[in-house]
Amino acid sequence: MKFLRSFLSIVIFSTFFTLTIQAQFFENFDSGEKTGYSGASVTLSTGNWFLDDALLGNLSNDKFNGSQSVRMDRRNGRTGNIYMQFDKPNGADEVSFHLAHYGNNSEDAALQVQYSTDGGSNWTNVGDVIIAPSTLTEYTIPVEVEGNIRFKFIQSAGTDRMNIDDIRITDYVEAAAEATISVLVDNATANNSDVISFGSTLEGNQLTKTMEIKNTGNPDLVISDVTVTGQGFSSSMLTDSTLAFNETTELTLTFEPTTDGTFQGNITVTSNADNASSFSLSLSGEGFVDGDVISIVDARQLQLGTRVTVAGRVTVANQFGGPLYMQDGTAGIAVFWQPLHIAAEIGDSIKVSGPLTVFKGGVPGADEDFLLQISDTEEDDNIVYEVFDVEKREVTPRIVNLEQLNMEANEGQLVVVQNVTIDHSGAFQGNQNYDITDAVGAAEMRIDNNTNLVDAIAPTEPANIIGVIGQFGGTYQLLPRFTEDMGVEEVSYPGDEISKDQTLDVVTWNVEWFGDAGNGPDDDDLQLRNVITVVETIDADIYALQEISSPNRFNALVDSLEDYGGFLANFSQTQETAFLFKRSSIDSLSGVTLSSGDGFTQSNWANGRYPLMFRFIADINNEQQEIYAFNIHAKAFGDQGSYDQRVAASGELKEYLDRNRASDNVIMFGDYNDEIVSSTFNGNASPYKNFDDDLEYTVVTKKLEENGFGSQSSGSFIDHITFTSELSDDYFEGTERVENPFYVGSYLSTTSDHFPVWTRFKFGILTSNDDEVLATPTSVALNQNYPNPFNPSTTISYTLDSSTNVSLSVYDITGRKVATLVNGRQTAGAQEVRFDASSLASGVYIYRLETATGASLTKKMVLIK
Repeated sequence: MKFLRSFLSIVIFSTFFTLTIQAQFFENFDSGEKTGYSGASVTLSTGNWFLDDALLGNLSNDKFNGSQSVRMDRRNGRTGNIYMQFDKPNGADEVSFHLAHYGNNSEDAALQVQYSTDGGSNWTNVGDVIIAPSTLTEYTIPVEVEGNIRFKFIQSAGTDRMNIDDIRITDYVEAAAEATISVLVDNATANNSDVISFGSTLEGNQLTKTMEIKNTGNPDLVISDVTVTGQGFSSSMLTDSTLAFNETTELTLTFEPTTDGTFQGNITVTSNADNASSFSLSLSGEGFVDGDVISIVDARQLQLGTRVTVAGRVTVANQFGGPLYMQDGTAGIAVFWQPLHIAAEIGDSIKVSGPLTVFKGGVPGADEDFLLQISDTEEDDNIVYEVFDVEKREVTPRIVNLEQLNMEANEGQLVVVQNVTIDHSGAFQGNQNYDITDAVGAAEMRIDNNTNLVDAIAPTEPANIIGVIGQFGGTYQLLPRFTEDMGVEEVSYPGDEISKDQTLDVVTWNVEWFGDAGNGPDDDDLQLRNVITVVETIDADIYALQEISSPNRFNALVDSLEDYGGFLANFSQTQETAFLFKRSSIDSLSGVTLSSGDGFTQSNWANGRYPLMFRFIADINNEQQEIYAFNIHAKAFGDQGSYDQRVAASGELKEYLDRNRASDNVIMFGDYNDEIVSSTFNGNASPYKNFDDDLEYTVVTKKLEENGFGSQSSGSFIDHITFTSELSDDYFEGTERVENPFYVGSYLSTTSDHFPVWTRFKFGILTSNDDEVLATPTSVALNQNYPNPFNPSTTISYTLDSSTNVSLSVYDITGRKVATLVNGRQTAGAQEVRFDASSLASGVYIYRLETATGASLTKKMVLIK
């Protein structure tokens, strides 16, 4: 059986089900954001709550269901509490919640619950004080108060922290005169004759639902019989068959299809209930056979671990290094299976079979808060795929706004959001999230490390952005695939075709407590391997390293790099600086840690973290130069005292250089712990303004800072390289960059919270890899159309390196020419032409520029009407 269902029918059914089943008051705290303890109002799914000496936490020591919970604090005189800033109507019968003490703290944290019926003017204790246990435990407190009500949760005792999560409040129920039955199915109210749908599953698999029966009348409710009919449906025994007022009993309903097809059943509860002596619910479910192609929208409803087979078009192949994204006419889904990423291309028609999983990356939280995908598991690694040998057809992105982007139903699909404002100026960095807004909402956009969007300059005006919708930690993300999705230009660096043997390549890199698992990455061996990978990938001549915390680990690093030597500073600070250098190009003359005898004040240099000087001969491209390198790790923190220390240290270093190295080749590397344009502290003048203002010095990395790059995970640019005028002629202009270490998995958590920053110096006459003399490249360039996507017109611009005959044509995705925009001779320089697509249908189009000199360039554009 081909188990396919139209998307429209799903929407209709979901709407019907929503109308007949209503959820109780429930707050899981997953939708809000508050990272500090100071009192503030937070908008959550149920309304505004005030968190005082409390925050929303999801650290490893927090206890929570879903993606986070409230963490209340009683340290240092704090009095953690949270309360509703709104009334719940219909009163409260019971309030339940999950409670635990934070981390491994002593179990003296206690909770007191209060309620108010006058808008929060007065509060009344309800229930006993509860001592928080070590594991998240559910508690239920009877309330039995009618009318408008709100609740407060107070950490009433203890000297540390505690977590509270999943607050549920049931409506006040006044006892009926007769026994009365009330039913919940999976915590949602069910009425007599409602339809309960289990959804779909593979034959032989089980889906379950919990049915809770409650007596809301004064006489006892006596249940005499529970009958389940229909093939594939069954139930467990009741936990209790006689219920006093407000008492509950429950059973488990199970659906297990024995074949493919639609299943119908019924459950009937017979009792002495006055309102429904025969309470009945219709049951439905669908089964399918392994290997049958089902719609993606149906696959998305199945339990994790279920094997599914889906078919559709590829919207993302290997642009992210995995996962692949695909979609059919109903929905989209991700597939993480590397052989498929490599084999498929965007627009391919594919079929995939495998188990449903979610990608969590080791982050705690509810499964539904993470990207659903087909991928191998420990129990099932049988991923089967087929790429059909048919014509490629790229999926036309669906227009959504940011409010719609944040809906679960759209996850995995290719979309376009129009007139988006990006809260960022300058260059994009890899694996970074950026806030975006449109006329109706806000969301996150993520720039994946593997895309050519890294280092591209963000649009300064509202833009149309194409991307797939992912999800991580409860946050939906727009993921553009390449520069064409945003209408920006890919960034390239001059000289990338020049062998590094012909240039002096220098790097500054803070490696975050290297060798100290207690403060930096917690796997020292993995960090060492990753640092080796980065060093070998950049392949530079000199590395100025900061935050070396283990001399043994540094020695292991040097020993592992056969072509390199290295040495450490000899000051007593735990975080030492070091130089690593390539023996084939660097002749070490001396290395010394400067100190008070050289005019430096201990307190200005983080209490003794003095500059490390390295004097060497650089033998590059048959030219030798003597260079003095200085490695600094300035005082950290954003307070007045730390800022003053950085200012004083910078002044001492410049005075030393001006006095002792006025005519030498000097390079100053390091973690400056501050920016150059202005200080990170209160926007003050940069501590390094003395260098920046002096024409004898060039802070070459200032350009990166001005263009919006960040050298640290927080986004700030505090790692810099400065050189003296003696090296100005040798500086390879435009080569300064922040390394994008996409080749290291989970770089920020496994390697460092700083990115390497590097640049190049050219000695002698440079030649390309083809032994041609390096010259300023001249070429034909075809730019991305703007706007893109467009409706109905857009501008295509290009640059010609000489006067020549030019052809500019537009083709649809099948290769049929739909327009000729230029066909004739044009002069050298910048050109542009307007393309009006009023007569064409929505879709992906290709425009091709060809010249009589042999150039042939193509790009894609998207028309959306």
